[in-house]
Amino acid sequence: MNRITLAPTTLPDTPPLEFIQAAVSAGYDGLGFRLHKSPAYPNWVDWLGDAALKREVKRVLADSGQEMVESLSYYLLPEMDWDEYRPSLAYAADLGATYALVIGRDPDWSHQRDAFGQFCGVAAEYGLIAAIEAPVGTLSPIAKAFQVIEETGRKNGVVCIDPGALMRAGDTPAQLAGRDPALLPYTQINDIKRDGGGRIRPGDGDADVDGLLAALPADIPLSLEWPAPKESTHSAEEWAKTAIEGTRRFLNDYYTHHAAARQG
Repeated sequence: MNRITLAPTTLPDTPPLEFIQAAVSAGYDGLGFRLHKSPAYPNWVDWLGDAALKREVKRVLADSGQEMVESLSYYLLPEMDWDEYRPSLAYAADLGATYALVIGRDPDWSHQRDAFGQFCGVAAEYGLIAAIEAPVGTLSPIAKAFQVIEETGRKNGVVCIDPGALMRAGDTPAQLAGRDPALLPYTQINDIKRDGGGRIRPGDGDADVDGLLAALPADIPLSLEWPAPKESTHSAEEWAKTAIEGTRRFLNDYYTHHAAARQG
């Protein structure tokens, strides 16, 4: 069974210590932090200037047994400030992160390709892997995410698929056939309806999450992106539990169906 980790997008406004507690209480297998600003989350509070809080987060995270999986999000832009990225990458590595999630936002392909190569180089200084969230932004459709890795020749570049974005881009899981499994070490899990709206429980939308899991390497970790509805009154711990329980029900159904299909 896949390990499920808590993505920061599931609890976007939750302070870091409360976020860790929610992951522990709900029974996640790991988590990610948003350690860098994103235009999609203007209310994000940058807490990396608080040295005491950073020390406490590191201590509590280590005591929790939660794996620090990923740091969000790093944008490939027409103008790049590498020194601005370094503090969050360094802290992510200090927490034990594996991946730094990258999003394309540069319409100039050659400039974006070179920027991705440079980002991989900076990430490697901290022992991090650059994971392209795809197909998103200017690294869409999905083939472009693999293309930029191939053209840069970087060994610490991988692809992390967003199921809802895959559907919106007009891509399908079949397009992953023949791809090197090493380039797909983990994935996001979420769902959406074709006619719009926010993220919903995996399996309740039109994003063919079943087909995506079948196309990806077996048992890879799943970074759960399923925020509470806007009208929700759940606490962070309550929603974290609701989200993982709903996702586990989906996975149980998925694996039961596939086991039955193999036997049939």
